[in-house]
Amino acid sequence: MRLAFLLPRRSLLMQADPAKRFALPSSSSLKRPFSRTPSPSTRPPSDPDQRPGKVPKVEGDHLPSSSRSTMTPSSSSSRRQMPHLARAPVSGPSRPSSNKGRRGKAPASAARQQPTLPEPVCSEAYIRSTYETKPIKAIWNDNPKSPLTNHCKSILNSMPEYESVQGIAANGQTLWRTTVRVKGAEVDITGCGDHSNRKDSEKLAALSALLQLDTLGAFNKSSGPKQPKASAEVELSPTETTLSDGSKVDYEKARQFMEYYCRRFGFGRPELTYTPFKIPQRGGGTTAWQAEMTVDGRRIGFSKGSNKKNSMLSCYVDVTQYLEQCDPNIWAGFLKDQKTGKDLGLAPRVLFEIEDSLQDHIADLCSDIKKSKLYQNRSSTKSSTQDDGDTQGSSVPTGPRLLYRRPVPFSLLQDKSARLKQKREEYLASTDPKVVRMREQRAGLPVYTKSEQILQHIENHEVTICMAATGSGKTTQIPQIILDNMIDRGEGAKCNIVCTQPRRIAAISVADRVAKERSETVGRNSCVGYQVRFEHNLPEEHGSVTFCTTGIFLKRMQSALEGDNSAGRSLDDVTHILVDEVHERDVDTDLLLVVLKRMLADRKARNKPLKVVLMSATIDAKLFQEYFPDENDQPASVIEIPGRAFPVDKKFLDEFLPDLARERSTSWVFQQDSVQKYLTHQLGSTAVVGITGTTTRSNRHQSDMPIQPSAGPDSSRDDDLDMPAPLVALTIAHVLRRSEDGHVLVFLPGWDDITSVQKCLQGMTGGNLLDINFNDSRKYSIHLLHSTVPIAEQQAVFEPPPEGVRRIILATNIAETSVTIPDVVYVVDTARVKEQRYDPERHISSLVSAWVGSSNLNQRAGRAGRHRSGEYYGILTRRFSDALYPHQTVEMKRVDLSNVVMHIKALNFPGMTVEEVLAETIEPPAVDRVTAAMKALEMVGALDQHHNLTSLGRVLLQIPVDVQMGRLVLYGSFFRCLDQALTLAAILTNRDPFLAPMHLKFEAAAKKNSFTTDDFRSDALATLRAYNQWWEMQSKGMYVQANRFCQENFLAKPTLIMIQKIKDHLLQSLYSIGVIDLSAGGDVSRRTDTRRGAVPPELNSNGESQPLLAALIAIASQPKFAIRTGEKIYRTATDKRVFIHPSSVNHRRRERAESEDLNSALTEKQIIAYTEKRQNLTSGQSHPDMYLITTSRLDPLTYILFGAFNIEVTFRGLECDEWLPIVGRQDALDDVERLKRLMEACMLRVFEGIIAGRSKANNRRLPQRNEDREDESGDEDDSPQDRSLSAMEVKELDVMTRDIVRILNEYGTYRVAMQSQHNSRPATPMDSPVWASNRLPGTRSGYSTPAYNMGSAYNSRPSTPSRLSASSRRW
Repeated sequence: MRLAFLLPRRSLLMQADPAKRFALPSSSSLKRPFSRTPSPSTRPPSDPDQRPGKVPKVEGDHLPSSSRSTMTPSSSSSRRQMPHLARAPVSGPSRPSSNKGRRGKAPASAARQQPTLPEPVCSEAYIRSTYETKPIKAIWNDNPKSPLTNHCKSILNSMPEYESVQGIAANGQTLWRTTVRVKGAEVDITGCGDHSNRKDSEKLAALSALLQLDTLGAFNKSSGPKQPKASAEVELSPTETTLSDGSKVDYEKARQFMEYYCRRFGFGRPELTYTPFKIPQRGGGTTAWQAEMTVDGRRIGFSKGSNKKNSMLSCYVDVTQYLEQCDPNIWAGFLKDQKTGKDLGLAPRVLFEIEDSLQDHIADLCSDIKKSKLYQNRSSTKSSTQDDGDTQGSSVPTGPRLLYRRPVPFSLLQDKSARLKQKREEYLASTDPKVVRMREQRAGLPVYTKSEQILQHIENHEVTICMAATGSGKTTQIPQIILDNMIDRGEGAKCNIVCTQPRRIAAISVADRVAKERSETVGRNSCVGYQVRFEHNLPEEHGSVTFCTTGIFLKRMQSALEGDNSAGRSLDDVTHILVDEVHERDVDTDLLLVVLKRMLADRKARNKPLKVVLMSATIDAKLFQEYFPDENDQPASVIEIPGRAFPVDKKFLDEFLPDLARERSTSWVFQQDSVQKYLTHQLGSTAVVGITGTTTRSNRHQSDMPIQPSAGPDSSRDDDLDMPAPLVALTIAHVLRRSEDGHVLVFLPGWDDITSVQKCLQGMTGGNLLDINFNDSRKYSIHLLHSTVPIAEQQAVFEPPPEGVRRIILATNIAETSVTIPDVVYVVDTARVKEQRYDPERHISSLVSAWVGSSNLNQRAGRAGRHRSGEYYGILTRRFSDALYPHQTVEMKRVDLSNVVMHIKALNFPGMTVEEVLAETIEPPAVDRVTAAMKALEMVGALDQHHNLTSLGRVLLQIPVDVQMGRLVLYGSFFRCLDQALTLAAILTNRDPFLAPMHLKFEAAAKKNSFTTDDFRSDALATLRAYNQWWEMQSKGMYVQANRFCQENFLAKPTLIMIQKIKDHLLQSLYSIGVIDLSAGGDVSRRTDTRRGAVPPELNSNGESQPLLAALIAIASQPKFAIRTGEKIYRTATDKRVFIHPSSVNHRRRERAESEDLNSALTEKQIIAYTEKRQNLTSGQSHPDMYLITTSRLDPLTYILFGAFNIEVTFRGLECDEWLPIVGRQDALDDVERLKRLMEACMLRVFEGIIAGRSKANNRRLPQRNEDREDESGDEDDSPQDRSLSAMEVKELDVMTRDIVRILNEYGTYRVAMQSQHNSRPATPMDSPVWASNRLPGTRSGYSTPAYNMGSAYNSRPSTPSRLSASSRRW
C-alpha cells in the first residue's frame, strides 16, 4: 500500500506531468485496486497528496459455522476421546506451568513422590499415529507451541493452558507429562505429551492439540460456510513479493534498493512511523500496525502488518514493488550496480595526512622521474608485439615453426628403431622369473583382450575414446601396447607418446610402474619418463612414453610458442597424446581438449598425423562423442574395456553405526559436537538418539523438535559441514578389529581433515578406539597422501611393508584414480572433496568441502577390489548416497578463470578471441565469468582495454604463479626485497601453515599472534616471520630443532616445505626471463648458488622494510580491500557488512587484548587487504555473515600507490576504484596520485624492455642456424626497433625504487608517531558513513577533473635531460 503521489524529484524517473502523477487515473496500468470503504482504523485521507489504501481484508483462520458444533466436548464423533487426558487433577504432586514459566528439574519432594502415569505413553509416534490424518506444515514440526498460541489468540481470544507433572511410566521410565487445554466458545480440546525432557513434553502436548484441531477442520478455510466477516476487512501486506521481471524481493533486498534509490536521487534516508489499529474479531479484536514511509518529508507509502516488525518489512517490499512498476529501469540499474557494488555508493572517507617535508620529497621525486630516460622512453599502452586478431600462420600453436629444430636424420631413427626392437625381443625371450611373472600379469589384464581392436581404431581414427572399467589396466598398458606395436613394425623411434595425468603422484607412480614392467628404470637410458611440477625425469628421445600432468603439458606448448624448448621436446615429434582420467574435467583438461581439436586440424593440414586417446572408467561417453565427431561428422565410437575388479561389499553409515555405538568404550565419540551434528544431518535427531543413546545438542534448532535427515546434496545444511574425525577414526578401528589382514584406504576432503583423523588414531585427541594401539609400529603404519607431502614419502605406500604390518592410508582424492596401492582391501570414504568455488560478481573465492558425485563414489569403492574381494564403508547413509549427482560440477563453471584466460593468451589462437575459445570448450563457462576474469586481468595490467596482452602480461606468462603473485615477485625484485617477496607469493598461493586444533584453538591463535607486530598487523607477515625462523634452522640442517619449532608453534611442516619449493621455482623463472639481471641497477652478484634457492644479497637490502612488505601485499591483494565502518564491521567494494575472521591477527579480540596494555602504541589503520571472503553457510541464517580471511592492514599512502587501480581526482580529494574516497590536503593528494602514474609508466617501460630483451636474445640465435640465408640481418640488433632497456634506464629504475622505499619508510614512521599521540581518537574513518554522501559514482555533480587512466602517462614526452640517475638523494 502507498499514497497516491510521487516525490517532487520523481520527474527524474518518469517524464509524465508531475501534477497528474499525484492522482493516477483509473486507466493507468500502474494503478492497483483500492477499497471504496476505508478501514475503521484509518481516517479518510485529507492530504491531497495521499493515495487511498488497498482493500482491507480479513486474513484470519475463522472456523466454519457448520463445524462449530463438532468442536464441542460432547461431539465424540469428530474428536478421539482419551479418558486419561481429561482436565481432572493428575494424581501426585503437580504445579501449573505456562509457556513462560521456569523450566528445570522437579523439586526434591516431587522426586521422592513421583506418581505412576496412566497408560498409554503419549510419545511423538503415538500422537502422530493417533491424530495425524494428513501431512502438516513444517512449522508445526519445528515449533508447535507458536502456531497453537497464535491460533488461540486470534481465533479463540484465549491462551492455551499448560500443566506438567513428572512421574513413572508403565515401562519404568521417568517422564514429564504435559497437558494443554485449548478452550473457546465452541471448542474444548486437551492435548497430552510425554518426554524425558519437560520442554519437549510441552511441545508434544502442543502438537497433539494442533493435530486434533486440524482433524476437526479448524485450519481448513474452505470447509463449510465462512464466518461472517467484520464490517471492514483488513488485508495484511506481504513481506515478500515477485516483481515484473521475476525478481524475488524480501525486506533485505528492498532495503538495499531504497538506500540505492534515495542516494541516487539525492533524497534523505527513509523514515518510518507506526500507528496501531484494531482488527475486529468475534469476541474482541486484535491489534495490528500500519507503517508509513516518509522520504524527504513526503509520505511515499504505507502497509499493514500483524505486528510492528511485519508492517516495516512489508512497507519496504511494497514501496519497492511500486517504484519498479513506475520505472523498471531503476530496478534494472540497481541489479546491474549490485553486481559491482555501485549500489552501495561511496564508502566512508579516509583521511590522508602527511608532513610537509615528506610531501616535498614526493614532489621532488615526481620531477626527477619526468626527466629520466626510463620515463621518456615509455611507449603507448597498446598490446605488445602481436595483436590477438592476427590471422597469419597456423590456427594452432606448434613449437617447431617458431623455434628452429633440425630434422632428425633418417639413419638415426633406423638405428634407434633397431635397438628398440632388439631390446623388446630380449625382454620377450627372458627366462628371469620376475620378468616372466610380470609378462604373465600384463597378459592377464582385460585390456589385452581388446588390444587389436584398440590398435585398429587408433590406426583408422584421429580420436579414440576408451571406456575402461576399474582394474582393466588401461593407464599402464595402453601406452605400452601402442609403443610395442610400433617397435614390432620397426618404427619404434618414430613413436613418441605423451600421457597426461590429473595429479603429480599419479604421473610419477604410473611411470615407475610401467618402467618396472619393462624391466627398465625411469628416466635416462629408458623409454619411460615423467615430468611434473618441481620435478622431472625425462626418457630418451625417439621411441618413448612421457607421463606428465595436464598443466605441465599446456606449459610445454606455451614454452614452445615462446621459442624455448627447455621445458620439453618438440611437439611436432609427438605422435600420440593420451588423456587419462578425462572425466575429472579440471580446467586444464577442458582447455587441453580445445587445443587438441585445433591441433588435430593443423597437423592433418601439414600431413603430420596426430592420434588422440581419451581414457576413463566413468566417462560421460555421449558428451565426448559429440565433441569429437569422426571423419563423417558422426559421433565418435567408443571402445569399452571390461574390468578385472573383485566384488566389493558396500556398507553405509546407517548399516554399521549400530555396531559402533554398541561399544561402551567408544561413547566419547558420540558426545563430540562434530559427530552429533554430522549424524543428525545424515540420520535425523530421532534416529541418532535411538542408535547412540545420546541426545544431540549442538545442532538443534531453537525449537528443539526432531530434526529430519538431509534429503540430498541440495540442502544448504551440506555446505562446510564439519568432517567427524572421531567417527572416521572409530570406523577405521572397527574395520581393523573385524579383519586379520589387508590395508585400509581412507578418503578425506583435505589436509586439515587428514591431520585430525591422524591425531585421533594416535590418541592425541579423543579417547579409546576399540582398544587398538595405532602407535604400535609392529602392527600398524599410518601414511598420508596429499599434494604437499614430499614425493619420497608418497611413494613409500607403493613399497611392501614389513611383515605383519597393516597400513592405514589417509588420502585425499589423489588416490581415487590411476593410483593402485598394493593390498588395499578396505576403503573408508567420507564422500567429500575440497572444491574451489568463485563468485565473479562478489569476488568471493573459497575452498569448501563438497559432496562427490556417485561416479566418484564408485571409483573409490573400486580401490578395495583391485587385488581380492573388499569392503567399502561409506560415512553417509545409503539413501543419501543414492541422491548424489552423477558427477561433480566441472571446474570451468565454478572457479576463477583468470589463469585460464592467460593460458589462452599464451597458447595464441590466431583469429579467435578469448570468449570464442572458451565457447568451444566441451561445457562452456558462463559469459559473466569470462567477463569478470578479463576485467581482473585488465586491472592487474596484464591486458589492455582491447583485451590484448600488454608487455607486463607477456612477462607474467613466464612466471608459474597467479598474475597477482607474479606482479608481487617482479616488484619485489626491482625494489630489492626479493627473498621476502618470493616467500609471500608462496604463502599466499598455498594453504595457511598455521594449524588450529579444535581443542587448542586459543593456544594456536596466541602462537600465531606472537609473530605479528603492532605497527603492521598482517596474517601474511606473521606467516612470513614464522617461515623465516623455521628456514633459519631447516637450511642449516638443524632438523630436530626445526621440527620442534613446528610442533610448538602449531605449524604444518609439509606446507612450509611446499612454500620453499615454490620459492625455488619462482626464482628460477625470474632468472630465465632476465628479471634478476635488470634488478639492483644491474649489479647483481654472480656468485650466488641459485640451485639452492639462494637470492643474491643485493636483492634483499630492503627485506626488513615493513611498509614495503605491506605494499607488496597490497599488490597481490588487488582489488580485495575493505574499510572499517564500525567497531567490528567492515565495508568492501561490493559488500556493506563484512567481518574479520576470528582466525586473523586483525580480529577485534586481538585489538582488545592490546588496548589493555598501556605501553602499547595502538597504530590503527583503516584499510584492510584480504585474500578471501567466506560465508558461514551452516548458520541457518537467510543472510549469513561474511568473513575476511588472511588480512593485512594498510596505510592510505600504500593503498594509493600499490593497491588502487583507477584513481579519479575530485574536488574532495581522490576517489579510488569508484568506491573508496580519500580526503586531505589537495596538493598532497595530487602529488601522490602523480607519483603513482609516473611509477606505473616507468614499470611498463621496464616490462617492455624485458620482452624486447628476450626477443633480442632469440634473434641472435636464429641466424646461426640459417647463416646462408640471413646474412643481411646481421646488424638487426642495432636497429632503431631495439626496445630493450639501456644501462642508464636500469640504473634509473634502481634509484626510483630506492627513493619510493624511503618515502614508504618515512611515512610509516610518521604514521606510528601520529597514532601514538592520538590513541584516544576513534579508529573508525572520519566523517559520516554512506548516508552523508548523496551521490553514487558516475553521478557526480560539481567540479571533477578527468578520470585517471594509465594511458594518460603517455600523452607527452618531456625533452628535459634526466638527472635522476645522478641524484640519489640522501634525506
